[in-house]
Amino acid sequence: MKQVAAPGAGDLEAKIAALRAHPAFPQAARNMAIGLTGFYRGGPLLNWLMDDRARVVLSHVVLHCHFARDPADPSSGLTPTRIKQLCREFDLCSPGRATAMVSLMRFAGYVAPDPDADDRRRRPLVATPKLLDLLRPRWRSHFVSGVPVFPDGAVLADRLDDPVFVRAFVAAMFARYEDGFRLIMYTPGLGLFGDRSAGMMIASTFLAAGAEDDTVPPSRPFAISISELSRRFGVSRAHVAKMLRDAADEGQLVRAGDNGEEITLTPVLAEALSVFYANAFIYFFDSAREAATTLDANARASDESRQRSA
Repeated sequence: MKQVAAPGAGDLEAKIAALRAHPAFPQAARNMAIGLTGFYRGGPLLNWLMDDRARVVLSHVVLHCHFARDPADPSSGLTPTRIKQLCREFDLCSPGRATAMVSLMRFAGYVAPDPDADDRRRRPLVATPKLLDLLRPRWRSHFVSGVPVFPDGAVLADRLDDPVFVRAFVAAMFARYEDGFRLIMYTPGLGLFGDRSAGMMIASTFLAAGAEDDTVPPSRPFAISISELSRRFGVSRAHVAKMLRDAADEGQLVRAGDNGEEITLTPVLAEALSVFYANAFIYFFDSAREAATTLDANARASDESRQRSA
């Protein structure tokens, strides 16, 4: 099995190109798209507050703040103020919407007041096990999907059961995002979908919609149902229909058939989706491999220290 060089060194665009050239990448991307859309959880209120990408990033930001708490630093940790600051810094949403999302996360049981807090004025919070139970299967799906290209995907998926690894993995993902990494880099054509509720989920559905003997993304026409997409992703039929009209107007897809439900992707959108999924694989595998390498090196150093002391 051909092994793609571990993401982390060199030019990101070159790594994206190398990954897309791998013969097993189309199947890996299809697997990832199916997994991503299968785990989707949305709804009218969530969709109104934030688009899909912003909600995913917010959940990782919340976990990072939770794990980054320093008992010696009372300003650290997970607080509504810190979340608003990071949402503004990363241009995820307004402070008001950040506050609303944190409130929804509290209501749903994903975050809770910190029971050990001394200063209640800061309203410190903690991420609950429920949040990790929500995210861990999604991460595991990404790694398992990549196995046809990255043979260590199964090993990395298994390491998600280790809380120490999860903490290091979240820190590595956050550091990349803080340094300017974005999943939608090099894919300006996805802006129409990425900035709309359920947009990336609908675009991901397109990527996996072709016949088994078609390319990924599909190069031949395929059928979709506006009503089904509406129900599946918690948005209105009008919202889906307008997205399709706008994408057609921008030359990203061609519509035919009854109600325009026969879709053909243009090379512009097909290229953008392929690049997006390559970038996503690199992001997750890069972060996980960095976490694993650091933890393994620390473990070896600790073992060597104990042996010298024995």
